Amino acid sequence: MFEFDIGDKVVYPNQGVGVIDLIEEKEFKGKKEKYYKIHLINNTMKLSLPLSRVKSANMRHISDSKTLDSKLNNIKYYVKEVDKLAKTNYKERNEIYSTKVKSGTLEDFLEIISNLTELKTIHDLNSMEKTILRNTKRILIDEIAQSKKISLDEAGYLLDIFMNS
Repeated sequence: MFEFDIGDKVVYPNQGVGVIDLIEEKEFKGKKEKYYKIHLINNTMKLSLPLSRVKSANMRHISDSKTLDSKLNNIKYYVKEVDKLAKTNYKERNEIYSTKVKSGTLEDFLEIISNLTELKTIHDLNSMEKTILRNTKRILIDEIAQSKKISLDEAGYLLDIFMNS
């Protein structure tokens, strides 16, 4: 089971990086349950997530700096059969990307960013792909900034360096 504490920095797929502010018990539809209260970093959104849904929501702790360095150093490894992907229809590609974003894993985020960045050199991305790439990069940049305790600009620059190496 996933264990999170107040103050933990987490990645909440499709939403971003946040901090757990509170763990409280609330009643919903006649049932008492504990909830994580999370505020998203670099966003005004606040989330309330029942502990029973943590696993299905794929929420995770942010990666530590060493793990990020290791994964970013091998970012080219995450480019997967882009030629084949380019020949796949956009609906299928969007479904693949959406599933990977929902998984919330660092590896899937790196794969999405690597593939869409590479795919962009073959043909224009459709609007959904552009949105997925922008949102996934934003979440990853937030994670890098929080993990390494650097600014968003520095984190974005660092990601660009690894992407272009």
